[in-house]
Parts: sequence; C-alpha cells; structure tokens
Amino acid sequence: MILVTGARGTVGRELTALLQARGQPFRALARNPEKAKSATLPGGVWRQGDFVAPDTLRAAFDGIECLFLLCGAQPDMDILEINAVEAAKQAGVGRIVKISVPNASETGIAALQRLHGRSEAALGASGIAWTVLRPNGFMQNLYGPTQGFDARRICRLPLGEAKYCFIDAQDIAATALVALTEDGHAGKVYDLTGPEALSYAEAARIVSKATGETFTFVDIPPRECRADLLAAGIDAWFVDEILEWFALFRHGRVGGVSDAVETVSGRAPRALSDFAQGNLANFGAPGRHG
Repeated sequence: MILVTGARGTVGRELTALLQARGQPFRALARNPEKAKSATLPGGVWRQGDFVAPDTLRAAFDGIECLFLLCGAQPDMDILEINAVEAAKQAGVGRIVKISVPNASETGIAALQRLHGRSEAALGASGIAWTVLRPNGFMQNLYGPTQGFDARRICRLPLGEAKYCFIDAQDIAATALVALTEDGHAGKVYDLTGPEALSYAEAARIVSKATGETFTFVDIPPRECRADLLAAGIDAWFVDEILEWFALFRHGRVGGVSDAVETVSGRAPRALSDFAQGNLANFGAPGRHG
C-alpha cells in the first residue's frame, strides 16, 4: 500500500490521479480528512495524520509499504519531515520517495536547500530504501501567485535572463510513480527538468504563441519584488526564500537540463508550448481559433 502526503498540492494531485488511473491501491494523508474529501478522492482513501504530531503518523503509516513524502515550504519543514521518516521507520515502511529541491544540502545557500538537506540526511540514515526527486521550476508556477503572469498577462520578477528548466508537475508525478512502484531506484537522486532551459522572457514568448495572447516579462529589482509579494499577503519568510532562489537562478547556480524524467518514467518531459496549449484557461487566455 502507498501513502501520499501532500495529496492536495500541485504534485500530489497529479500523483493520486495517476495512481487511480492505474488502479494502484493508495491512501492519502490529511490533518483533517473530513475537510480533505473531494469528488476525486473519496473519504475512504484518507488517513488522519499530522507531521507536527508523530503519534498520529505512526497510526497513519500502519500497513503502509511505500511513502511519498512531500511537506510544504515552512521554516521547520526539516523537523516535520524527519518526524515522518522516524514514524515510517517505526511502522516498517520499506520505501520512501521524497520531493526535494535542486542542490539540496545541509550547507546549501538557500534556506530550503538546507532544510531539505537535513531531511535528506535523516532519510539516508534511516535504513529505509529511498529515492529523492529534485524538480526544477514548475510550469504551473507560470500562472501562480508568486512567480507567474498576473491578470494583465505580465510577470514582474528580478530574474533578468536567468534560465529555468521548467517542468510540468505531471512529469514529476510520473517519475514518482515509477520510483514508488518499481525496483531499481533505491539510493538514487534525480534532478527533474523539462526539455529546455528558458528565460522568463522566452517563456513569455512561448506562452504568447501558444495562447494567441500577449504575455510579457518585466525584470524588476529584488526590493521591488519583495514589496510586491508582501503587499500580496505572502508570508515574509517565504518572500525572503523566494528571493534567495531568484538570486541562485540569476547567478546560474541551479543545474541545467536533465534526462531523468525520460530515463525513469519512459516518457519525454512535456514542452512548455504543449503545457500552455493545454492550460489556456489557467493562463486566462482563450487561445487561437481556426
């Protein structure tokens, strides 16, 4: 039996959809299963558990063979994930597939690199078979509230010509599915990317062509971006962390294109042009006609 944490998030939703399509038995973790119920994941799928309360995790992990570990970005994320790893060990979980970040390390430059680095180290020391997935920037972020195009189809970020290897969350989920259900991936760290490295200006042109609308990227100073994000109600800790990542990308400190998605999942990662065409409504664009 597989247990999916973060099942209501961008990657988790895609993974549960793939598990359902495959007919693979699984459960999903939620602090409040009653609130988590949806048409796509009925009540019987959910198990109650909270990363903050290890006792609830031990009960939730009972009978679980494989764990998909994904915790939302927060200052104590390392502690929360280590709670999950320890509970999984006590419950006899045999395999964990963890979502991480590029260049995760206990001595990383960005806070999220250090947080993931600490939880990766705990996972490696647990004795449980593990696989770590380190995706690049999500294509879904391009229409998100912090790193995407707004209602005017303008994206204002301090990125200049920085290159992102944007990846569709569906490709992350497809890779995770294989790592959860097939042998040969224990002890592996996979950098997951889309098929090309693109600046935000290049991404804007690709989305414009796919949708038939004009999308524009505007490079702005970090201090201006920080003010914009705080005004939008984004937590100050997360704002500072986003800006740290922007600096890493500006200075080329995040790796280039990887073939790991195709190598592991057997399918080529989705191109941004195809993603944009398939997400016209999310980009607020009617698309081309005829």
